[in-house]
Amino acid sequence: MYGLQIVLLLALFVCAYMFLWQKKSRGPQTYDVFLSFRGDDTRTGFTDHLYNGLEAVGFHVFRDDETLRAGEKIEKELVQAIRSCRIVIPIISKNYAKSRWCLRELTETMNCHDKHNKRVFPVFYKVDVLDLRGPSGRFADDLSEHKATCREESPQWTKALTSVGWIRGWTSQTIANGLDGELVKMVVERVSSELQTMWIERLPIFPMLMSNYHIRSAYDYFSEKIRGEVFLAFHGPDTRLGFTACLYSSLVGAGIRVLKDDHPYLIGTHLKHGIFNAINHCKISIPILSVNFASSPWCLEDLKMMVDCKRRKGQKILPIFYKVQPLDVKNISNQFGRPMRKHRKEISSKVYGQWEEALKEVGSFKGWESEKEANGNEGELLKKVVKQVLTLLTNPQKLDSS
Repeated sequence: MYGLQIVLLLALFVCAYMFLWQKKSRGPQTYDVFLSFRGDDTRTGFTDHLYNGLEAVGFHVFRDDETLRAGEKIEKELVQAIRSCRIVIPIISKNYAKSRWCLRELTETMNCHDKHNKRVFPVFYKVDVLDLRGPSGRFADDLSEHKATCREESPQWTKALTSVGWIRGWTSQTIANGLDGELVKMVVERVSSELQTMWIERLPIFPMLMSNYHIRSAYDYFSEKIRGEVFLAFHGPDTRLGFTACLYSSLVGAGIRVLKDDHPYLIGTHLKHGIFNAINHCKISIPILSVNFASSPWCLEDLKMMVDCKRRKGQKILPIFYKVQPLDVKNISNQFGRPMRKHRKEISSKVYGQWEEALKEVGSFKGWESEKEANGNEGELLKKVVKQVLTLLTNPQKLDSS
């Protein structure tokens, strides 16, 4: 059905490759990627690996190092590099906020993100992203030290740190048990995918090609492939490598398009807006409510958005109570509820109330209790979930009426 369209799309990719080759053969006019990092933390380790990984696949990378500068003159070059590059990767490490240069780079980056939709793919390297959103902890202490000498810039730096904390990126500790090599591979793959799309859409012939119905249909079809029919929300350390991985494989194996909340497509999107769009385009949401689910603001935001989609358009929510009791979720009590309470001091009462409402509502939904299904046999539970999802997707009337 899509034979001709696929051929035409392949032609698009060939054109993009030729466009890229011609661009590089003329010499780099702008940077593809700008790396912002604290030299003492990551210069000879993660940042060096990432730089070489990006360069190895042909990207032109600006690697800044605030400790190697002499004087202030280079600042204009930095600003120009940030503004002209296609993607900025701020590597937020434990001492990042100690550097005024890093904070200035981040402020310029977030200004470009807000005003010109600059792509920002943050790496949270061995830090807790929650500390950025206050800011709190080490980051708050470092910002306080700058107030005496940089009083005018300090509020902008605080805003920039808070803003980048709400952009979905990579958290190093949760990826492949903290292995830097795997993280570098993931970043390079995501950057490659993003730049390829940019180059295609920058082709002079792109508007003309998109005016063709068949090419447009094929392009939309393959763009739609990154959207899911089913959205999975889960707490990574609890289930990512075990139950969630098996459920994902089982659903995909049954021909179901699945989008997880750690999907590379979501990197660089605002935590709220990007996830909301992803959930909104799905037909079914499956929250995997495990013992530490409520400890994660990201998980709670996902759940809140699922409930919002259910209220607005009747989207189906199929909860899995993984080694927790539905009553504990509904009442936010016992071991499930304890992690939730730590958020009271960190976020507004309005947001906290929305999270509470979402948990209470989902806790009352009919779902699966992992410890009661087939005497705790997770393989049988997976079969039941896949069967129910297929039934709903292949019978739209059941999906609409459920």
